[in-house]
Amino acid sequence: MRNTRLQIELFPYERRSLETLEREFGVERETVVGFAQSLNSLRKIFQKVLGGPEDEFRGGRVVIMGLINHAHHLLAGGLQAVEAGNGVVWSACVRGLMETFGACVLILERPESVTNHLEHVSAGKLYNAAKRVRPGLGADIERLHGIVHPGPGSVYSGFKVVDDEKCSVEFKLGLHQLEPDEGREAVTVLANLATFLEEKLSALTNSQKVLSTGKVVMVRCGGEGEEW
Repeated sequence: MRNTRLQIELFPYERRSLETLEREFGVERETVVGFAQSLNSLRKIFQKVLGGPEDEFRGGRVVIMGLINHAHHLLAGGLQAVEAGNGVVWSACVRGLMETFGACVLILERPESVTNHLEHVSAGKLYNAAKRVRPGLGADIERLHGIVHPGPGSVYSGFKVVDDEKCSVEFKLGLHQLEPDEGREAVTVLANLATFLEEKLSALTNSQKVLSTGKVVMVRCGGEGEEW
């Protein structure tokens, strides 16, 4: 890893995870920088939505703020899961990111539907929307279902085949350090999803129709982090 730190504004935990994974797994610098830029962009578009001139926050604006925050938590959690060797948590984070991407697709297609996300939207609709725009996500979603749900995929995920012909396997309780190629692939998947979400959430942030939809659900009483 280079001695120079990432010259991009990040939260301390984002910076630590990216720099650690670059060092431990040999993640390409281009991937790390691109990921960092997407994280920084999400931070900026959140501040843009939050810092608008209106003190009244309608449902659409609240949904977009919530989706940005949700994506941030899942991306940070996915990085931390790779670092800890927790493949199940990484899978759950990736699945959540795909669902969030699907939500963005649905809202861009029908801006007036944005406030549905203050109530309930079925997971199936989110997955189908994500697959419609990014067909390659289909197989990934099904594979992640198998890992996250308590079925065969999750049961067998803790076994490592030692000798296929002899049906010999190894099973250990607990987390395990990922192999370098596994770590690189896991970070790349997260980086790609960060790019997809950055694009969609940026478009939603620039849609006044989306932000102004719905009734007033919050009123600003102070600055960022203060009372509402």
